[in-house]
Amino acid sequence: MARTSVEELYGELWADDSAVQAELGRSLDPRETSSLYETFAALDPVAEDFVVDAGCRDARHAIELHRRFGCRVLAIDPIVLHVTRARERVADAGVEDRVEVAQAAVEALPLPDGAADFVWCRDVLNHVDLPNALAECARVLRPGGRMLVYQTFASQTLEPDEARRLYRATAIAAENMRAAYLEETARASGFAIASVDPIDSEWRERMIEDGAWDPSEDLLAVARARRRETELVERFGRKRVEAALGDALWGVYQLLGKLRPTVYVLTRSDA
Repeated sequence: MARTSVEELYGELWADDSAVQAELGRSLDPRETSSLYETFAALDPVAEDFVVDAGCRDARHAIELHRRFGCRVLAIDPIVLHVTRARERVADAGVEDRVEVAQAAVEALPLPDGAADFVWCRDVLNHVDLPNALAECARVLRPGGRMLVYQTFASQTLEPDEARRLYRATAIAAENMRAAYLEETARASGFAIASVDPIDSEWRERMIEDGAWDPSEDLLAVARARRRETELVERFGRKRVEAALGDALWGVYQLLGKLRPTVYVLTRSDA
């Protein structure tokens, strides 16, 4: 594209951009975050199925999988705090007979071979030893078992310095942010890729339209942290400040297309 001249910018492009602004103000009917359950529903789970929630955090999704589909769920997480919160939430929901919580890493699942019908893995694989994690997920799935993966990848517009700072702050393995690497590793681990669904910025757009998230709050946090960086680092330490910045930037980067969430359905290829 040729460089825009000052005359074009002020005399034409910005002189009357009402039509463009009207189009930019039109909703694209983005999907809700709950659409991940719809993707899972399309895999036809039944109440007799056994699901592993790999990296469950507070077991919110594990409980919802049981509530929607009747499945028995093993919710695992390596973080002691997450396990404690997950057990409390499961107890509060009164589903302890159908949702079990265990402390374990995705790279070492406490299950025998072929024990699970499904693996649910949301927002986890950025942090793990990917070859070992996917090999373990394939191991515990029965022949024909499937794994639903929600994974965020970096796009070409995420600048190298931005990427390095974000990955250091949020415990991310840089190679895991490439879609090609996940796909290569999945195939090498015994999976076939059944489907790929780019979520891109849809969930974030929907959260804004529904009033569930206000990106201006995160942008303000980033601006304030930038102007008070020395003071905040002295008070709280570099890692805590960088982690807060990474959290604030995550959703903003998704809106800008620097980070691109994607949903995969993987199938054990030896079915």
